[in-house]
Amino acid sequence: MKVLALLFAALMASGATFEELAAQAAKAREANKTSEAIELYRQALNLKPTWTEGWWFLGTLAYDADQYQTGARAFGEFVKLEDKPASGWAFLGLCEFETGEYERALEHSRRGLQIGAGLDPPVENVLRFHEALLLTRLGLFDQAMPKFRPFVQKGVQDPTLIAGVGLTALRMALLPKEIPAGQQALIFSAGQTACLWMTGDAKTDAAFQALLKTYPAAPGVHAFYASYLLAVRPAEEALGELKRELEVNPRCADARAMIALLMVRAGAQSAALPFARQAAEDGPTSPMAQYTYGLILASAGDLPHAIERLESAERLDPGGVEYHIALAGAYSKTGRHEDARRERSISIMIAKEGDSSAAQ
Repeated sequence: MKVLALLFAALMASGATFEELAAQAAKAREANKTSEAIELYRQALNLKPTWTEGWWFLGTLAYDADQYQTGARAFGEFVKLEDKPASGWAFLGLCEFETGEYERALEHSRRGLQIGAGLDPPVENVLRFHEALLLTRLGLFDQAMPKFRPFVQKGVQDPTLIAGVGLTALRMALLPKEIPAGQQALIFSAGQTACLWMTGDAKTDAAFQALLKTYPAAPGVHAFYASYLLAVRPAEEALGELKRELEVNPRCADARAMIALLMVRAGAQSAALPFARQAAEDGPTSPMAQYTYGLILASAGDLPHAIERLESAERLDPGGVEYHIALAGAYSKTGRHEDARRERSISIMIAKEGDSSAAQ
């Protein structure tokens, strides 16, 4: 019957003017006749593609009806006509998240958050949560974890949140819905452990011990524990865990890069260079590995190659403040003072945005 009703509505509307279609669309929307309203808005927009309000209502109706491709197109047209409202970019990003356009979704979600004004608090919360999920899915783990922290510290108890935190902790570039069945328990356990750590719970150490005991050979577990140890224990203990990570996960570029950084901290820069080089080779898409190799090359005086690696890290993760700071130093040493000033300005802007986000 619904299909017949839509066909009848289409036949009735086929000779209608734009004004008539717009009025019919609004009437159907107000009567919660979603499918009919979507079709009428489409027809009206075919007659008047510059109708901003029509694109907005088509987008919101499609989003509520889980028709995300239609929603993405509608909000895409909306922001072409009206790019100031944060809500347009927000819903465009949310639709693109659902259609799997993850890089675009992150870009547009962030645009909405940067504009900010006019976003309803519930929509802003959803957008910030999706930003964290997108950062994890795109492998930007060091950016993702601070985005999850406000939700955890507010006491949000949600399986998707815990799974997202677990994926980030284990540095797995997946969405919660993409977790293989055989890894769900591991990721959930890692997520619960990370949540305890973020809230300063006294059970954190015991949770890590249980995680290590249950999953001693799971990739990412020892590196995750090492990151915890670096915050609370002597660096030697973390170094041991990173070496264990490489035993179970020999191509883990981030673990090897962290070892190199600890060696530099201990004054063994020349010994750290081979570790950093191998990390960069094993992790061409790892910003940490590229950064570490670039940092050590810069300290060794090989500035041209150092800049190549640091620029690679920046391209992979434009939000990494330390990458911009390191680049500024390398540029300054080679006389590229304008480039150095630009990188310092970017690093200050990122730091301010981080402080603002942490205050949410």
